[in-house]
Amino acid sequence: MAELSAEGFACASGILNDLRNGKQPHFSGSDAELFEQLKIGGFVVDAGLDELALIEAQYQRERKYSQFLLTILPTFGCNLGCDYCFVGKKHGLMGMDIQEKIVRFVESKVVSDHPPSMHVDWFGGEPLLGLKIIERLSERFLDICGLYGLPYQAQVITNGTMITNATVNTLLRAGVDRLQITIDGPAEMHDVRRPYKKGSGSSFDAIMESLPRVIGRFVVRLRINVDDRNIGEVWPLLDIFDRAGWLGPETNFFPHLARISAFTDACSSASPYVTPLDDFYSAQFKWMEELDARGVPLLEQGRYQFPEPKLYNCGAVGKNGFVFTPEGEIHKCGLEVDNSATAVGHLHRGIDENSPHYTRFADYSPFANKVCRDCEFLPTCLGGCPRDRIDNRELQVKENCTYHKKFEEQILLFHLGHREGIKRAIPMPRSAENPSSKLFNILS
Repeated sequence: MAELSAEGFACASGILNDLRNGKQPHFSGSDAELFEQLKIGGFVVDAGLDELALIEAQYQRERKYSQFLLTILPTFGCNLGCDYCFVGKKHGLMGMDIQEKIVRFVESKVVSDHPPSMHVDWFGGEPLLGLKIIERLSERFLDICGLYGLPYQAQVITNGTMITNATVNTLLRAGVDRLQITIDGPAEMHDVRRPYKKGSGSSFDAIMESLPRVIGRFVVRLRINVDDRNIGEVWPLLDIFDRAGWLGPETNFFPHLARISAFTDACSSASPYVTPLDDFYSAQFKWMEELDARGVPLLEQGRYQFPEPKLYNCGAVGKNGFVFTPEGEIHKCGLEVDNSATAVGHLHRGIDENSPHYTRFADYSPFANKVCRDCEFLPTCLGGCPRDRIDNRELQVKENCTYHKKFEEQILLFHLGHREGIKRAIPMPRSAENPSSKLFNILS
């Protein structure tokens, strides 16, 4: 990323205005060098270039030759009872027969499709309840990737309550290099929202015991789920993390706010508490400002939403993206694992490419939508979540558009250091009668 000086910006504006008006700009020296950089960055293109067609060709090529992206649920079981969980009420641990069929599926795909790389997200339920499954399958995956020369990467998405020193060593041997762990505020807030299903005890305390074992050994993305019930209560976490020495340029520890939404019917109870976008981004900018002041390198992590062009936007629309459930169902979208009717196949039978649940993603393209085609944010958005577009989830689609049209420029300003511009551009919070109003008292 580069930021132009005032003189450079004036020069670039003059060049672009001349070109817009059909004039041939005249310059030399540093101006000529700037012109070449504008061309390299795509700000200046040949008059005959169809940029929309170029972006669409990139999108179609990337989804066809995308990395081998698997989401695997070793179990539907979980030791926590979070009221906003979208996975639902399925149960069960993955058996040996299903594990063996996943290995055969992987080897067959690697041989037939020659993907450029392989990435596995271990998900659930709580995937560490199936640690032996992760260990067993990872060993086979690493052997396959080693044999065929594929780079391999894996992530575990965990509630963070079951990480022992032995677990850490197992995950490192399994090729896992990153973790997503969830925490919802200090203990008194977190433990109400994310309680153990059985027995007493603090899941917050368990996570705080786990974090020193993983920080510095994995990239740790700490997801802090917020809604109107807790968005004003998460701020003491910053001091907790700072005192522990976890915030800084070398720790690879990235705590970020995540806005809860009613992603599926299973978590529809969260709907009354969803934080409005204006309130969320007021908090988000303040959160990022605090992290920046404490030395966290925000630009290195997509969780802090630096706007950049996408080649394609979701594994569900990629040819090589699949989700496996414990009972052997194959899905395209991880948000649909609780609904067997949306499976695109089964490991016992294979994939049905004629299934409407397969073709709905295979045939989807944001370029078929006139609103998206005509939108200046298409390169960084690509239509947002394909599932939301396909299923006409109007609220989610509207919120995605609002994010890009209202907040994307402000996020860019933030990363460029123009914090005062953000404070003027983001509207003032809602009335103090709203439950989230306490947030703004804390920030003031």
